[in-house]
Amino acid sequence: MCDRTAEVLPLASRPIRYTGGEYNALFRDPDPGRVSWVLGMPEVYELGMSNHGLRILYSILNRLDSALCERCFVPWPDFGGLLKAQGIPLYALESKRPVREFDVIGLSLQTELSYTNVLYLLDLAGVPLHSDERTDKDPLVVAGGPCTVNPLPLSGYVDAFVVGDGEELVPEITAVVAGCRRDRGAVLSSLARLPGVYVPGLTPKQTGAVRRQVVAELREEDSPFPPVLPICEITHDRLAIEINRGCTRGCRFCQAGIINRPVRFRDVDQIVRLAERGIRATGWEEVSLLSLSALDYPDLENLVQRLTSILRPKRVSLSLPSTRGEDFSPELAFDLQEVKKAGLTFAPETASSRLRTLINKNIPEQTTLESIRAALDAGWHGVKLYFMVGLPTETDADVDEIARFVDEIARLCRGRSVRFSMSPFVPKPHTPLQWAGFAGIDENQARIDRLKSMLTRRNVKPKWESPASSFTQALLARGDEKLGPVIERVYRAGGVFQEWTEQFQLQTWLEACDAEGVDPQQYVGPRDPKDGLAWDLVDVGVNRDFLRSEYERAQQGKATSDCARAECSDCGVCANKTPPSRPRVSAPETIRYGRKSRLRDRPEDARTRFRLRYAVEQQYRFAGHLDRVRALYRSMRRSELPVLFTKGYSPKPMLSFGPPLPVGLVSDGEYFDVFASLRYSGNIVRDLGPFLPRGLRIGGARAVPRLWPTLGKCINRGRYLVRLPEAASGRLPEVLERGRELAGVRDLEPAGEDSLRLDLAIVPGVRLLSVLGRLLEIGDSEVRCLRVRRLDCLVETDGRIVTPMEDR
Repeated sequence: MCDRTAEVLPLASRPIRYTGGEYNALFRDPDPGRVSWVLGMPEVYELGMSNHGLRILYSILNRLDSALCERCFVPWPDFGGLLKAQGIPLYALESKRPVREFDVIGLSLQTELSYTNVLYLLDLAGVPLHSDERTDKDPLVVAGGPCTVNPLPLSGYVDAFVVGDGEELVPEITAVVAGCRRDRGAVLSSLARLPGVYVPGLTPKQTGAVRRQVVAELREEDSPFPPVLPICEITHDRLAIEINRGCTRGCRFCQAGIINRPVRFRDVDQIVRLAERGIRATGWEEVSLLSLSALDYPDLENLVQRLTSILRPKRVSLSLPSTRGEDFSPELAFDLQEVKKAGLTFAPETASSRLRTLINKNIPEQTTLESIRAALDAGWHGVKLYFMVGLPTETDADVDEIARFVDEIARLCRGRSVRFSMSPFVPKPHTPLQWAGFAGIDENQARIDRLKSMLTRRNVKPKWESPASSFTQALLARGDEKLGPVIERVYRAGGVFQEWTEQFQLQTWLEACDAEGVDPQQYVGPRDPKDGLAWDLVDVGVNRDFLRSEYERAQQGKATSDCARAECSDCGVCANKTPPSRPRVSAPETIRYGRKSRLRDRPEDARTRFRLRYAVEQQYRFAGHLDRVRALYRSMRRSELPVLFTKGYSPKPMLSFGPPLPVGLVSDGEYFDVFASLRYSGNIVRDLGPFLPRGLRIGGARAVPRLWPTLGKCINRGRYLVRLPEAASGRLPEVLERGRELAGVRDLEPAGEDSLRLDLAIVPGVRLLSVLGRLLEIGDSEVRCLRVRRLDCLVETDGRIVTPMEDR
């Protein structure tokens, strides 16, 4: 990391986002013989690192002999502003190389509202925004993800779009770039000939010109391994295993269900192997089964039993974050009783029987209520509900039905949480309802307000998506090349992170449309099914006649059966009309656990207490205390040491920590206690050390008596080495005199020409950074940029000062 970056990092909110150094992240020195990729998402680290597709491609690229791959994410505006002000280009996390020095920038477009962040990322990287302004010296900008099924709004800024599954296309793109290195025209011409790739200006804009690419099966070798373990808490902080891809339910509003056909299932044995390997490589405390609907997986009962048998002894929980709650039967509730029961998701979308048929999600109310009752009886702590307003032909009476249904569910839950999420309907490309229009901001807001006034039960926790942001999402999703200048104008006006409520600016979008002569209503309004659509150049595999037929059936109030459970609906994605292959069923390897079964440790007195001293180095300088605690928990799991675990809902290794180290400091003397099984007699430094991430290093360990006080109770003094700023080093006597008058200062003396050694009480009300600000008479920003090292945590008792490792 360059000196200038190190100088501005302390001024950023959550600087740990920008440091890299994650466990399992792969760093290679630049190699001219390899094609260098940097994969990024136009989102913050916590969201970008949660994306499973990015993890897959990162792993695939780094296994290729011809490529190397790093990552970057968009910085929050405060750090982005600091980078611009200091002239520091956006850098990749692994090597800290400027992004513009890579051969390929690969971007994942997950939502339309992130489009301005694409320009933000390129701008911070120093890459020309417009593709026609780039030269052979600039990186190739390639975009993938669900939004590429309509690539036109960003066609002036992205060199090539990858439509569909990227597992097989990314190596092909790498080979093209390697064969035409630094010849931009030849690279783009070659890419335009690849199936599933849209190159603006070279790929003809005719119907079906770009065919979405589909991998035939979910292969074990394409799964991300070893998974990169985030250095701080992220949105989906768990080991994700994709158990199937695609959906056959046929919901007429759902773009994901259409563009991910056909359904492909991962084999049960393969899922179990991925879980075992993934937990051993990361130490994550949760495994999540990733799917559009996990309950659609055949033989789910067997899969859960197999996974539970290997995860329970490791105190690793299993979660099904994406479930169709209406399929949750009492029998399944019993089989899933070992699953983490945080909450169960139900997505009725509407409570009107007429609208349920229109969207082809005709699940009877009674079925949903019975499913919720079964979930609650099985120990689930609450439910989450998803509904939409603004559906075609919706009336106030339909909205009233939602309020009645939610009230009934809230009464059934009897005080348990009912999280309620309401979103305006957005007609997405390549869905049967793509010809319907967006209801309008005012109309959607009126219906949301009507619903708000009718939901009065205290256990209902509502959340509402802004109709204004949904309107903008519809505009971009259904747009063409004319939206490109609008996106750029919004970005130039400061419109970044438009998915975030506090950052979204509707007026900026409206003014940009007006300035560019764009009428939003022409894009968000209804379309005639006979007319062509801008995104028809992309063939997602589901034919247009099927979509038009489904739109007509929606208007006629007719449902269409799920082709996985009835006859083929002839959507066109399966050329031979054969149903998707089911995973091989294998017998459970272990017995079924009963409802009351629990793992039991040895009795309370059968344990050994170890005290460890460890150092916090540069990679973890900006980590918060909980980030370091989490890293140590996961290191314990990876080491498979016989440590004891806490009891309760979310068991963790039984560790006890000393006082938190302030963010921005390194340290030579941090401590934690660990309780191990009495049967352990090994060398804990040797057995645990190799499993710690870079930036955390064990310096020593000893067994200590169980009756010794905890670290939090005995440590009462911290010793620090403070590098003085240039202005303060010339008035050292004045600083020393001032220090004698400050509360909490136990000792203060020079340590060389430009440093101080400070002993400070660790007691409530005494904060290191505040003391340093008063001591040196500097402001908060200058304090945060000081170089401070904690030399040790000490115990002051009976006139003696000792370390927590010493007898006393």
